[in-house]
Amino acid sequence: MNERAIIYTRVSTDEQNNGYSPSDQKEKLYKFCENKNIDVVGFYHDDESGKSFDRPEWKKIMAFLKANKNSVNYIYFLKWDRFSRNATEAYAEIAKLKKLNVEARAMEQPLDLEIPEQKVMLAIYLTTPEVDNDRRALNIFHGIRRGKKEGRCLGGCPIGYKNKRNESNRPIISPEGGDTERLVKQAFEDFSTGLYSIDDLRKKMNQKGLKSSKNAFWKMLRNKVYIGKICVPAYKTEPEEWVNGQHEGIIDENVFFACQDILEGRKRKVPKTFKLLRDEFPLRGHLICPQCGLTLTASSSRGRRGDYYPYYHCSNGCKERQKAEVVNSAFVNLLSELKFKAKRLQLLGAIIKGKMKKNNQDSKTEIDKIQKEITKQNLRSTNARGLMLDGEITSTEYKEIKIEIETSITNSTRELNKLSNTLLNIESKIDGCIELLSNIENLYIQRDTATKQRIIGSIFPRKMVYEKNSVRTLEMNRVVSLILNADKTSGGGKKEKHTDFGVLSCGVVPTGIEPCSPTYISYSTNFC
Repeated sequence: MNERAIIYTRVSTDEQNNGYSPSDQKEKLYKFCENKNIDVVGFYHDDESGKSFDRPEWKKIMAFLKANKNSVNYIYFLKWDRFSRNATEAYAEIAKLKKLNVEARAMEQPLDLEIPEQKVMLAIYLTTPEVDNDRRALNIFHGIRRGKKEGRCLGGCPIGYKNKRNESNRPIISPEGGDTERLVKQAFEDFSTGLYSIDDLRKKMNQKGLKSSKNAFWKMLRNKVYIGKICVPAYKTEPEEWVNGQHEGIIDENVFFACQDILEGRKRKVPKTFKLLRDEFPLRGHLICPQCGLTLTASSSRGRRGDYYPYYHCSNGCKERQKAEVVNSAFVNLLSELKFKAKRLQLLGAIIKGKMKKNNQDSKTEIDKIQKEITKQNLRSTNARGLMLDGEITSTEYKEIKIEIETSITNSTRELNKLSNTLLNIESKIDGCIELLSNIENLYIQRDTATKQRIIGSIFPRKMVYEKNSVRTLEMNRVVSLILNADKTSGGGKKEKHTDFGVLSCGVVPTGIEPCSPTYISYSTNFC
């Protein structure tokens, strides 16, 4: 009776061009078995790496051998590197086959393992391909690391960018220049306002076409690639560092670092409960129940025909339930009653600008201090480089000092940019707030839900009540109230009537709506 064998071939993608085509292996093995009068009982082929035995077809072979014990004498393959490129796992797999009375054999590298000295050759045959694999992997690793040190982004292309080649035909990235880049910029700008949780913003961007998972979106907001930097990971004694990239940054540094402050918990403009933003419920969180005094929630109810209808309602068991469209309209009517005289607004703007100019002197002093610190750190970097060149310190020590200095300069530059940006834009921000007050109703209607909630919270810091087809306020922002009532405090004409805001109550907390508490006055007007 002839001996029986399984023929096994394997090739990975990069090996098909090096004489290891599947058809060539198969043909040689079949001819060999035919010449040796060995019956072939099965043929299996894997397009997988030889680093492990987690291969689909190899698993089928082992399952077959276990189910059909003593039915196969050999597993034949062309060379030992077709069997494995991992010596440790190869020995373990040979031991498994031996328990099943099956011998692994290489056609072009025959061995008789009954002879002890042949095991030395087996070790060479198994170790050589593993060493070759490790050498190629190491060359690739150092090539990628060298490219990153040169400022090239290697690996996956960040969202908002596209892959291209530079004049030396090396891979680089460049801004995508379309809708994806625009949405990435919007994501950073919106998150820097502090009005969104990461997941809420991600969902908003997904609806606009920027598809991203939770983890990928978080990594995007943290990635310095977007300000033109490339990360060179730590390796042995070399610490992690960020180098200037060859690509163009698409995010302003002030916006990027504002996002980092929020992610690190150093800045947040709104409470966590502010995360439920839906366009049909801009007043969510700003209305209280006229019956029990608790904050109204909001949701949509499904009608008989399957349509959904939005409502503000109480979750405390009260029967308070109002159509969202009606309440939203009533609030817009309330805003339409806020008529600010142009002269009063101009005077307010002039007063605030005057105060800010005085405060800016302190900011200018701080800017000078930061600039001196940056100059000092640059001088330290130059001195450290001189010490390295003179042999006083090692290159490793110099790199550690350099990274420490660069981190300090980066932090100082961030603070400098913030202060400088405040000085440059403060007048335009004040003008923007004045414009908002002068055209409050129209601008409120035009803005998104997040901005609407900021406007509501800034003008009406305490919550509001909807009853008798109108919105009643419990308190108005003190600054806004003073502008509207300027005539009463400055000796205005007696015949001029106070503007009637329907049921507007400035600073008076009625009993029965909610427990009386100390009056909260907000002086914030920066809600543009």
